[in-house]
Formats: sequence, structure tokens, C-alpha cells
Amino acid sequence: MPSQVIVPHRPGPLIDPPVAADGPGPAEDQEMGMGIPEVVLAASGAVLFVAVLAVGLPAWLSVVAVAGLALGLALPAQAATLRAVRRRRLRRHAKALDRGIPLDVSHSSVRRLVTAYDRLRRTAGPGMAVDAGHLALVEVAMLLGGRAPREEEVDYVLRRAEAVSALADRLAHGPVPPIELAGPDSVARIEALLS
Repeated sequence: MPSQVIVPHRPGPLIDPPVAADGPGPAEDQEMGMGIPEVVLAASGAVLFVAVLAVGLPAWLSVVAVAGLALGLALPAQAATLRAVRRRRLRRHAKALDRGIPLDVSHSSVRRLVTAYDRLRRTAGPGMAVDAGHLALVEVAMLLGGRAPREEEVDYVLRRAEAVSALADRLAHGPVPPIELAGPDSVARIEALLS
């Protein structure tokens, strides 16, 4: 399981975000353009190649000229390619985050909630029960803001995990009758469905 998932805005399967680029890569540590060593290599290679053709220097010097020109252009080209790949990954990651709320699943209490919600989704199908389970995920995701729960927040997460798990257990034995859902939070709604 990845260390983070996206809770969609509407009830449905959780979304695995694409891998974001971690920290600056080698291309990010360099200047945006060519550095002095690259300019010297490329310029001296180009001048030497022109001199071989124009002045009639020995032909083997053209190999040295092409090598200098290639080295002078290859390093900045590689850096530009790595920057483009990193920007693409960051755009894909941002687009995934627009689809919902990030939820860090590195803590066991959050993993328990996610597992209970997946089981509930498979057991119940669309309806009030899945809506209540989804609300529990949204509440936890909003509270945590993409980070792992602090010690004082673990009980909040566990209450929702236990409620969603109990609802999934109940639905394994048959559907719950439709009721008027009272209460502003997911635990109250789930308790109303279980009663």
C-alpha cells in the first residue's frame, strides 16, 4: 500500500497518487543554461571543427572537435530533459490531488480505516452505508491534512475505523433498512444505520 492515498470528493475507490519527484534532481542543482565549462567545450569543439575544414588541419582533429562539441551540448541537454520529466511528474501529482483529499496511511489506525472502507464498498454497493463510510474518511483526511495522526488524534481515527468496520460486518449479513440519518458526523450516521 502506498504511504498516501487520495480520498475522492464523492464516494468511490481511493486513488493512488502518481509518484511525485522527490527533492531536487541533478538537473535542479545546475544553472538553467549552459555553464562556463560547457560553453568552453562546445565553442572550442566548434572552432576546431571549422579549422579542420577551412584550414586543412589533420582529419583526426575533427574527432576531437566533435567530441568536445558533443560533451559541451550533452550535459545541458540531459539537464533539460531531467527538468522536463520532473515538471511532468509534478503536474500529474497536482492533478491527482485536485481529485480529492490526501490521506497519509503510514499509521496503523488510518490503514485500519482505509481497509474497513474498502471492505464496506465491496459489501454494500452504492447507498447510505457507503456514503457514511466515505464521510468518515473525509473527516479523517480533513483533520490530518495529509500527515500521520498525532497521539491525541489516534482515538478519533480509531472510532471511525471501528464504526466503518462494524457497518461492513453488519452489511455482510444483509442490507440495512433505509432510515433518516441524524447527526453531523460519520459515527452518528453509522450508529443510526446499525440500530
